[in-house]
Amino acid sequence: MSSSYATPGSVRVPPTTPVLDSVFGRLWPDPRTPGRPRLLAAALAVALLAATIVPFREHGLAAFLVLLAVSGVVLTAGRRRFSTVRVGSGILCLLLMSTVVIRDAGWIVALCLLAAFAVGSAALTDGRSVNGLVASMVTVPVATLRGLPWLGRALSSGAQPAAWWPAVRTIVLSSALVLLFGTLFAYADALFARWVDAFVPDLTFTSLLVRGFVFAAVLGLTLAGAFVAVVPPDADRLSLPPAARLVRRYEWAIPVGLVLATFAVFLIAQLSVLFGGHDYLQRTTGVTYAEYVHQGFGQLTLATMLTLVVVAVATRRAPRQTAPDRAVLRVLLGLLCACTLVVVVSALYRMHVYQEAYGFTRLRLLVSVFETWLGVVVVFVLAAGVALRGRWVPLASLLSGAAMLLGLAALNPDGYIALNNIERFEETGKVDMQYLSGLSSDAVPALAQAGAVGLACADVARMREREDWLEWNLGRSRAYDAREGSAGSEGAAEFLVFPCG
Repeated sequence: MSSSYATPGSVRVPPTTPVLDSVFGRLWPDPRTPGRPRLLAAALAVALLAATIVPFREHGLAAFLVLLAVSGVVLTAGRRRFSTVRVGSGILCLLLMSTVVIRDAGWIVALCLLAAFAVGSAALTDGRSVNGLVASMVTVPVATLRGLPWLGRALSSGAQPAAWWPAVRTIVLSSALVLLFGTLFAYADALFARWVDAFVPDLTFTSLLVRGFVFAAVLGLTLAGAFVAVVPPDADRLSLPPAARLVRRYEWAIPVGLVLATFAVFLIAQLSVLFGGHDYLQRTTGVTYAEYVHQGFGQLTLATMLTLVVVAVATRRAPRQTAPDRAVLRVLLGLLCACTLVVVVSALYRMHVYQEAYGFTRLRLLVSVFETWLGVVVVFVLAAGVALRGRWVPLASLLSGAAMLLGLAALNPDGYIALNNIERFEETGKVDMQYLSGLSSDAVPALAQAGAVGLACADVARMREREDWLEWNLGRSRAYDAREGSAGSEGAAEFLVFPCG
């Protein structure tokens, strides 16, 4: 008689799907990619370096070295073919990160680092569509969760003492020797002791908390970036599929045509003001020309953005099977984009007049760059409309926006703002001294060159002593030199002079 019970060895346990694989599904599969203990060790080393040299220092050389180290770990983790886009994106990221050691203005440094993160994420995931690019920027934070199984495999693969003991023994011996000889040389030479102080952290309770936070943050960022490089998600899977139903030609052409007619009426109004002159404007509207050009910049910027949405929706839903369909699509959307470019020029002109009247500020300069970037995106859309193929537009827009931010950083925005406000004072006698004195050290050389000794010395307390070499920053270094050269100068503009120190 056969037994109704199977032997334990004959029982088949169905394979279980890991929880994270079920959550992420086909969007981000992880086919049990082998863990890499060396990557983990490199990430730990970078995190230790960051916790040692970054806290309690202003952004400068130390921060740049850590950013380079993080990027190096992520780059070596990928082991992928270097395409033209990846190489170009890598160079752009490097230049954007370099602003941390070139500019003192925190606002432009922060924007450049965010742009470097966006460009680098797109390069790691090969995102091309709008949704794919947005998803690529989320992958690194999400990788701190998705990469946990991979991290576990890296830890377990090197869990045997035989694998770790040689490395631990080498680290302990090297640390002991460096500590011994470093202590002897520090007591023997004052300059060497100062260099040692730059690396030896102050280990108070508060310092340990801050350094522990920096260590954990940099370690998580490095490991997450490495996991994305090793197991990149299919970011473009989130791109919208082709429209399920195309509309008839008149269903999209009439709304777009009405928008185009509205643009045309607006442009006619602009031409009327241009040829009618100030008297015609005041006689018909009751406002002066100065009031007229000061209004509407925000509305025109919003109109530019909405036009891009209209073009995207029309391109998605409009039929293009026949030659007449394609011709109507090209003509209407091409004319709409051309009119939008005129609106961009009008908005930029209004902002220029506004700055000339009320002064230059960071926000006004930044929104002018943003409006210019929208104009560049419109040009990309126009170019894509010729062949009715625009898959390259989202990535080109991202890269061009990052490049424009880099150009703004190269311009030295705080110095540009200071210099233009000084020139405006010479013409109008008006200036906001409080705003100028609140600019970063990047503005000091421009102020000193213009004879504004007081403002150039406004930040003397922070720059009284040169920082250590790990805190070196080109903007602050140039400010210090300019202040030293102008503090004793004579003939400075009286309205800008107030006591230094």
